Amino acid sequence: MMNLDGGRQPVPRRRRSRQWLWAGPLLLAGVALVVWLVWPPPPPPPKPAPTAEHKARMETLALTEVQEGDKRWTLEAQNAEFLKDQDQIRITGVKVQFFGGPDKMISVKAAEGLINTKTRVLTLKGDVEMVSGDLRITTSSATYQPAGRLLLAPEEVNLEEPRMKVQGKGLKVELAEKKLVLAQHRLTQIKVQGMEFKP
Repeated sequence: MMNLDGGRQPVPRRRRSRQWLWAGPLLLAGVALVVWLVWPPPPPPPKPAPTAEHKARMETLALTEVQEGDKRWTLEAQNAEFLKDQDQIRITGVKVQFFGGPDKMISVKAAEGLINTKTRVLTLKGDVEMVSGDLRITTSSATYQPAGRLLLAPEEVNLEEPRMKVQGKGLKVELAEKKLVLAQHRLTQIKVQGMEFKP
């Protein structure tokens, strides 16, 4: 609107206040957009902590299994860790005596082992050594199956007596029958009067 003298007519205050009403929300929306684009996203929520295993540690462990009045085996370990959730006992510094009758016994040593508390299966690992009389057997791992009273060594084994040495794989010791079976034969060395022969 123009005045007669050529100047602009002043805008009423009402119209100015309406302009500010529109500018305020637009300004706030612009600031929010800038903050949203520039501001780093919040960090992801922390991962839930793994459920703690129920463990019980023992400095030493001694066990004996007796069935039908017969002693089947005795076990000693330097350290033991009972894992309740897994029904297992981890053991280290293991010594086991397996009884196959009144006159038959096999002594076994291993670096570590695992006992299943439900099945009573015993797994031994690390420098496993079995001794029965003059016979000495070495291997990397062995498992005792209580159901058949079997001592199994599936890996490479060395059997040594004063006059003979046998190498093979897959040893099965039947404790009840007092029998030893070697699945795969590799080599036999026989010593005669201080000399060693390889057939």
